[in-house]
Amino acid sequence: MSRTDADFDADAVFKVGRVVAVEGRRVRISVDKLKNGSHLLFRGDLLRSVSVGGYIKIAKGFSELIAKVDGEQIEEDRSSAKGYSRNSDRLVRILDVSLIGFLSEDGFERGVRELPLLDNEAYLLSEDEFGRVHRFVSSKDVALDFGTLAMEPSQRVDIGVDAIFASHIGIFGNTGSGKSYTLAKLYASLFEQFASEPSFRKNARFVLIDFNGEYVDRKATKKDKRSTAVITDSGNKDEYRLSTRSKKGHKIPISSAAAKDPTLWTVLLDASEKTQAPFLSRVLSSTYWESKLQDPTDLKSIIGDLVLRATKSGDQSMDRHVVLNLLREIQSCLGSDSPEEFEELIRDFQSNLNYNSKYTKYYWGTWSSSPTTIESPNWEQLTKGAIEALPLDFSGLKDIDLIRFKIVLQYYSDIISGFSNREHLSPLIKRLDTRVPDIKKVITVDDTKELTDKPLAVVSLRDVNLDMRKVVPMLLCKQLYDIKKNSDPDNKKYLNLIVDEAHNILSAQSSRESEAWRDYRLETFEEIIKEGRKFGVFLTIASQRPHDISETIISQLHNYFLHRLINNLDIHAVERAVSYLDKVSFEQLSILPTGTCISAGVSSQVPVVVKVNPLSEEREPNSRTMRVAGTWRE
Repeated sequence: MSRTDADFDADAVFKVGRVVAVEGRRVRISVDKLKNGSHLLFRGDLLRSVSVGGYIKIAKGFSELIAKVDGEQIEEDRSSAKGYSRNSDRLVRILDVSLIGFLSEDGFERGVRELPLLDNEAYLLSEDEFGRVHRFVSSKDVALDFGTLAMEPSQRVDIGVDAIFASHIGIFGNTGSGKSYTLAKLYASLFEQFASEPSFRKNARFVLIDFNGEYVDRKATKKDKRSTAVITDSGNKDEYRLSTRSKKGHKIPISSAAAKDPTLWTVLLDASEKTQAPFLSRVLSSTYWESKLQDPTDLKSIIGDLVLRATKSGDQSMDRHVVLNLLREIQSCLGSDSPEEFEELIRDFQSNLNYNSKYTKYYWGTWSSSPTTIESPNWEQLTKGAIEALPLDFSGLKDIDLIRFKIVLQYYSDIISGFSNREHLSPLIKRLDTRVPDIKKVITVDDTKELTDKPLAVVSLRDVNLDMRKVVPMLLCKQLYDIKKNSDPDNKKYLNLIVDEAHNILSAQSSRESEAWRDYRLETFEEIIKEGRKFGVFLTIASQRPHDISETIISQLHNYFLHRLINNLDIHAVERAVSYLDKVSFEQLSILPTGTCISAGVSSQVPVVVKVNPLSEEREPNSRTMRVAGTWRE
């Protein structure tokens, strides 16, 4: 049989029908009656016939258009013979298909270049054509093993390094759907391919924000003998296990410029816009208190003068608690450097410094016929002189403690001088006292130290309280983005910020925080996702609740890996943002099995349902569902 005869033979088998209607991208195809079975036999092979979710080729002259079958129905064929026949013979199967691309010399290309004509013939895809449609890696890219088609397990689905990792990625799915596994698979495949490359180790940085401790390595125990090196070996990554429960956890390094950012402290302390935020900005932009730290004697004199002026003030709101609180705050800022003499002085003030509301004046000791009051010649020695005599050392005040010290001294200086209203600023100081200790447990200020000199850094927030869970990712990501943008104008280096359980920090709605804090948090990540590509910074987010995440962020993602989503709000959020998905793919979202996802985006010419290939046990994230029956029988 000649080649031409073979082609005619194949056309006769693969031809399924002809075009009967064209409405833009929507095309209707009448199926030949002989092609209504579920399978076709061709040269000893069993071929799957046309069905919903499959693909067909429409031949228009020398052009080969590719369409996806969205639905089908039956209609009466009015052109059939009117003689004696069965009713079924007068019915014709109609396919509703949508054009998705065309075949060219370079392979499959997405987009509509031209529309078919009426009576153009439609064909099943050959094995080669099917492979070309599902070949997502260009000849110039590097392919990574990812999975197989869920409906055609023999068809591999590879991903291109440039197409995926030079883009913003979204991984969405309900808990237990395989979302964390897919994230680990993506990056484990990448590290397996490139971790040994010197240029990769030098220029590529991946920072993974891990809210639940799923991506930190675990050592084998008596109960669980499985040890893990999640994503990659410890030689390729550093782990930061942060904790606000103890002082023994790791600390992430941040620059002094980031630590002194007034906007950060404004949102961290929930500062009010009218009074507290301007106060913080004024304090942090001033170098007055740093200059006074150079001379401890001068600084002790200033503190003593504050105490003296507070006791001589005629303001009835300036009670003894103002003086005692000032001394306690300074003692707290000094921490372990505070001498015992300071504690004795505070106890002395607490016992002897009193206020007579009848005469509206301070006095020392007990009220008698001739009490020691502010008019007494030794009053200054009892107050200011006692503080100046203390062996105070302020040289240990660094970083966060120094910022707190400046805020405290400026606050008391303002209210004692009458420049600020105590009622307006005192809530700020209370929040400062409760939040600074937590900040010091997870952050260290160091301009010389980088987060990591290895390709991957995993920051675990499992043991971090709610306030710091919001602060640390935002602070870290903003600093890394700003450093990358300012220090690498030629984009020679690569930065990928990976945020697992991203709804924790990217939620557009939260009743537990102020509007200023929410806006600052969202603006930080929205700037990264809108402008980061220009500076070699990319964002990968994984979340159970895409509905909770800012629409701006979801709509700017380039590639999506969609696991099972049950909630209608989540499905609609994805539907609004992802323009690459068709109706059939959306309807599958709620019934996808565990470990299977829909891959869609700029890296995939067509949305495909992919069964993710297995990872080795040691590379798997620590997110397995426990086996309750077996556990209860132990």
